[in-house]
Amino acid sequence: MSDALRLYVYQNGERMGMVDSANSLQWAPAFADVGEIKLVCGATATNRAMLVQGAVLYNPDTPGLAALIVATELDSDARKLTVRGKFTLQRFAQRIAKGKTTVTDAAAGLLDLCRANLRELKVALPDAADFTAPCEAVDLEWVTCLDAMTQLAETGGFGLRCAFDPATGSETLELLQGKDRSAPGSDLYMGYFSTRMQNLSSPTYTEDASDYANVVLCGGEEPSEGDSFTRYFCEVGDITAASNARHELWVDGSSVKHKYTVQNADGSTTEKTYTETEYQTAVQNYARAALANHLGTRQLKCTAADSQMIYGQDYALGDIVPVRVEEIGLEATARVASIKIIYESTGRSLCPVFDNFTFKKE
Repeated sequence: MSDALRLYVYQNGERMGMVDSANSLQWAPAFADVGEIKLVCGATATNRAMLVQGAVLYNPDTPGLAALIVATELDSDARKLTVRGKFTLQRFAQRIAKGKTTVTDAAAGLLDLCRANLRELKVALPDAADFTAPCEAVDLEWVTCLDAMTQLAETGGFGLRCAFDPATGSETLELLQGKDRSAPGSDLYMGYFSTRMQNLSSPTYTEDASDYANVVLCGGEEPSEGDSFTRYFCEVGDITAASNARHELWVDGSSVKHKYTVQNADGSTTEKTYTETEYQTAVQNYARAALANHLGTRQLKCTAADSQMIYGQDYALGDIVPVRVEEIGLEATARVASIKIIYESTGRSLCPVFDNFTFKKE
């Protein structure tokens, strides 16, 4: 194993030691999601005692990020131990966000949701987010806190992590905003990824309009006997489009109910009812969310390398970076969604992974 790897093990916030006899490590943190790790090491007595479910692994190559062991596999014949884990944001999967809530600021709403459902989970929360993330109303109903958090982070365009303090073993939830490094000449611009720079390879560009729609027709909750409301119908999208330019999609919005449940500060729940105006807005938002999934796709698949642009120096998780494929005249920006660091006997390699492409020209 490369000498570059130092992987420390913590149990209950206390450092137990360092992994020995490591054969390989895949370490892949993400910006707006959990991220995963896979470690293969010798099944020594020390490793077997330390590397148990619930223990935490800390890699100084990614300061502030630690992984929670969720599964181990012992191969007695090969004397090999395989350890799988997720970064410690995974702790929020242990809590259910009770009841139903509607969020219109993804950052503030995320923290409110966590506070209401923390129930002694040992992760400190900030008093407030350092930024606002206004969004169209997002309805969350009886999901894990982690599911709600990653949905809100994606909606609000920010990242999440449980920042790990290696001195104390403590964890603090952090909301993060990436830096826009896409404007040449700006202070944040550090270069670009491209085939010509040889830090981008195997590009494949695809356009797909097979399920394209520009108008959604949506119907809300159907009344039952005794209900005073009539079923609400709406059209959203490019409603002025006509003739062959109009592509319609039907969406059943009956899952959006007039009555909904909110969680109180004491943990109890209260049933409330939308006003008709509020309900119509909720159905329209539901329809717009469906429309966003049918606007056609433009996709670039490529493999990036950590050369010319260096992780931790020229870019970080969540940053917006320029991407170019000179052979076809394509320019885009993309978000650094995750990184994959691989440690093997031959050494260490790092690859950034992109998403949220915005195409400038072809």
